[in-house]
Amino acid sequence: MINKSEQRQLQKEALKTLSIHQKQTESNRLYQLLFETAAWQESGTIAVTLSMPIELDTAPIIEAAWSANKKTVVPKIVNHQMIFVPFDDGSSLQTGQLSIREPVTEVAVSANKIDLVIVPGLAFTRSGARLGFGAGYYDRFLVNYTGKTIALALSPQIKQNIHIEAHDQLIQEVLTVHTTKE
Repeated sequence: MINKSEQRQLQKEALKTLSIHQKQTESNRLYQLLFETAAWQESGTIAVTLSMPIELDTAPIIEAAWSANKKTVVPKIVNHQMIFVPFDDGSSLQTGQLSIREPVTEVAVSANKIDLVIVPGLAFTRSGARLGFGAGYYDRFLVNYTGKTIALALSPQIKQNIHIEAHDQLIQEVLTVHTTKE
């Protein structure tokens, strides 16, 4: 059986095979699906990452949230823990511990103030299993999070099954443009 490290590398390669046009087309459809969900419409504060090039671009999600007068918070690693900090168009950014852009501020927003977490990952099943990037920050955060979780999966990210371990947290809703059933 393939280990998670090998699976992560294969997923990164699979994501690189998406053409710019296909990635943009799928992304636009995923944004539309997200904005139609009750979780999005009912949320006042949304947690979302500042995406890396390999990932679905989260800038349109952040801009839509701001346009809808929703607060956005983004992850930041402080003392080996992931916290969420406020993010707006005036936020100063720096490169964080994982080479990911993050706001300079360390003012954490309490998890119970976050209505929706858009969870990143390399692969997902329709039932909510997730292959993350390997650091475990989201799994540790989600253990005690009681709000809504959604993942947006490009077609190469949907898998029939993903080996999960006891500490892996399921995502409540996985949105995809893939129409085939598992």
